[in-house]
Amino acid sequence: MDEGEQTPLQLEEKLRLLPDSPGVYLMKDDKGEVLYVGKSKCLKDRVRSYFQKTRPTSPRIRKMTERVANIETLVTRSELDALILENTLIKKYRPRFNVLFRDDKTYPYLRFSWSEDFPRLTVTRRVSRSPDLTFGPYANPSALRETLGSISRIFPLATCSLDLGKTIDRPCIEYQIGRCLGPCAGLVTREEYRRMADGVRLFLEGKNSDLETLLHNEMVGHAKNLEFEKAARSKHRLESIRTILERQTVEFRIPSAVDAVAVETDEGSAQIELLSVRNGRIAGRREVHIRNFDQDSPDDLLMAFLEQHYSQETTALPEEILLSHPLSHEALMNLEWMSEKKGGKVIVTHPRRGEKKTVVELAQNNARASLKERGKSQSDLRQALEEVREMLGLEQAPGSIGCVDISNTGDSYPVASLVVFVDGLPEKSLYRRFRIRYDRGQDDFRMLAEVLSRHFDERPLPDLLLIDGGEPQLRAALAALQQIGKAPRPKQVIGIAKERSRTGHLERLVSPEFDSPLILPPHRPATHLLMRVRDEAHRFAITYHRKLREEALTHSRLLDIPGIGPSREKQLLLTFGSVEELKSAGPERIAREGGLPASLARRIAEHLSGGASPGTPKEDDR
Repeated sequence: MDEGEQTPLQLEEKLRLLPDSPGVYLMKDDKGEVLYVGKSKCLKDRVRSYFQKTRPTSPRIRKMTERVANIETLVTRSELDALILENTLIKKYRPRFNVLFRDDKTYPYLRFSWSEDFPRLTVTRRVSRSPDLTFGPYANPSALRETLGSISRIFPLATCSLDLGKTIDRPCIEYQIGRCLGPCAGLVTREEYRRMADGVRLFLEGKNSDLETLLHNEMVGHAKNLEFEKAARSKHRLESIRTILERQTVEFRIPSAVDAVAVETDEGSAQIELLSVRNGRIAGRREVHIRNFDQDSPDDLLMAFLEQHYSQETTALPEEILLSHPLSHEALMNLEWMSEKKGGKVIVTHPRRGEKKTVVELAQNNARASLKERGKSQSDLRQALEEVREMLGLEQAPGSIGCVDISNTGDSYPVASLVVFVDGLPEKSLYRRFRIRYDRGQDDFRMLAEVLSRHFDERPLPDLLLIDGGEPQLRAALAALQQIGKAPRPKQVIGIAKERSRTGHLERLVSPEFDSPLILPPHRPATHLLMRVRDEAHRFAITYHRKLREEALTHSRLLDIPGIGPSREKQLLLTFGSVEELKSAGPERIAREGGLPASLARRIAEHLSGGASPGTPKEDDR
């Protein structure tokens, strides 16, 4: 792959020589920065289409192509392989011209460990690529709890974290109350357990008629074999399932599995809503909001969302995807990888009538309502930022606000945090945490100077940087920035601290440009915003500090000794009972009873008698 800037003639030659194979393309500027990552089943046609003057494009794409100086391509075996590689590269480079979708919330999923001999259900918020089954997302936590409760009452699967490949003497109370089949104690065969698990799978997939048939056949089979107790349990499960189904309202007469995806745009913002319908009921929901929306058409947004969403989902693709806006024939052809991934036909369509149109309209109404609510919220944030501008006398409202906070207890594990809010909202990709390297006593001023020097040496300052502290901390911060050649503009770096008064604590801002500390008026949007930024920095720092303390408390001194790993550490503690007993044993006894070489036994005795301190947790600066 070539690097560096290319002349228009060289770029034209590269466009002429593009392969007509599936693959991924990276568009770069003259500095080598990746501007855009895309995939296509025919690289030659797709990449050249960006530079056809007669082809209509969005302002975002036009702006990007003006900056392209180099194009790199990676050929893959298939369009599906290209899609997977595209997502990997997008996550790696985070190109500024790719539309990146992030959920407003991390919704929980149900993971069913189908690859295990004895599958179990667990709640997770991370969807990984594995042979296990994943159901969700569940936008309503109470719906998730109700689902788990129903399953545990009807299908007594294991809920513990024991290794079910091993057998213990006695099962826990869950078995005694009929909420578990007791696989840990060998009280159920793998085949019996998996038949029960198959019922759970059908229940979660919404295949209710198949589930009723399964339970009915199971009941009849037990009865024919004169296993009346088992037949009675199967009958009870069948009746319970029918009771649940009677309580549920079938909202749509759509027997197949469909997803409805709708997009709404308004004044630089976009909202995407996905509703999953299984057996006529809404079974899941996903919301994605896009800030600083750059005038892409709704069908471009839908296309980008479909590729990112369904390429990362581990659950099976639906039989049909219903869209709020029609896609071009070319775009639909670019979605053929879905059928390859599913192993069956996936229909992508824009319904114009009937129940399917009703589902899409519901998704669109939800997207519209969310966008309207966000518009009000963004209006409040703009008001708060404008108040900050007026309060500090700035030329314009700060687009980015950062805050640095130091956290330590005595000399133990001093850390710092930096949080950044963009347009009044937390931008967690810009959060950073630091292990303080200064180790000559507690000196918050030196620690603050160290953090600012390390982070901003090669990075620009935010529009407004808050320092958690008063005038001494602010002076230390300004001196550190001056030293690295990052002298801030007037009022760009401000100290924020509490001001005691007879009525309680008020927030005050300090700056060399102020004749006296500026008291923040309570109950004002600007005050709430600045306090939220400061409190978030404090939360982020104290969370990291606690994490390091907990790691130190649970860290074994034995693991600091060369030649001692987790297995030997566990065996030594089982043999001697404690580190203190091991310390008093002496090298000969350690070698004899621990079954270790004499040299290693001497090393253990020397290390413990020397009073070595617990190991230091790994450096975790980001």
